[in-house]
Formats: sequence, structure tokens, C-alpha cells
Amino acid sequence: MNRILRHPAANGICISLFSAFYALIFIITSGHREFTNLLYYSRHPQIDSFWGSWSGFLAAGRHAYIAYGLLAITILVVMLLFLRRKAYDEYHTALLIQCLIVALVLTLIAIAAFFLIILSDANGIVEKFTFFITIHWATVVLADLTYVTLCRWK
Repeated sequence: MNRILRHPAANGICISLFSAFYALIFIITSGHREFTNLLYYSRHPQIDSFWGSWSGFLAAGRHAYIAYGLLAITILVVMLLFLRRKAYDEYHTALLIQCLIVALVLTLIAIAAFFLIILSDANGIVEKFTFFITIHWATVVLADLTYVTLCRWK
């Protein structure tokens, strides 16, 4: 695994595939009638809460902007990775593993919070799952950006 992580191209390909998958889903579902019909809180506007606002955001198709923003960060990460022509050394590989571990821990915390949120109120599962995916995707992309930025200065 360390041998694969030493190559910036492997990191760039992985983060690109990951972001392309989520971006495709976010952009396709943005403004899509079937997706909008699945949203619970947008059909119940009397519920005034964070989830009502988030549902309105999704119903308006604005989650495409999240996809564009995270794609822009992904493109920045990939450009920085491909500008580095040589393989990373053991120090950089260990730093990448630490960044990925931080992303993993934050994702596990988000999974636990997501589970508790669903247990407390199962309504609005689409809104809640979309929020979880947004947090997860942002965590991974920002962890990779942190890694690439730290490796540029060391």
C-alpha cells in the first residue's frame, strides 16, 4: 500500500474518481423532479428547522453548487499532485496516511451522528443522507488538499 501511495498520480486518480462519482450524482439530481419528490421536509414547510432549510436548499437544486465547489477543490488537488513529478518519500507517505486517518475518523464520527439522527427521527432520510455524503465528501477532499499543501512546503 505504501508503494502505491508514494505516487502522486495514484492519489490524483483516486480523488478524481471519488469526486466524479459524487459530483455526477449531485448534478444529475439537482432540480430533478423525482429527487425533489423524495424530500420530506420540503413537502412539510410548517416544520421550521435546520432540516427544513436543508431540504429547501436541495429542492431548489442548489446542491449542484456544492458539487461544483468540491470539484474545483479536487481539480486544485489534482493539479498540485501532477505538478509534482517525483514520487513521495516515506515522510510524505506517512503524512498522507495521517491525513487519510483523520478523514476516516471524521467519517466514522459522521456515521455515528447520522445513525443517531436517523434513530431520533426517520423522516427526511434523503435529506439526512445527502447531508452525510456532503460532510464525508468535503472531509476527504479537504484532507487531501491539506496533505498536498503540507507536502508542497516540506
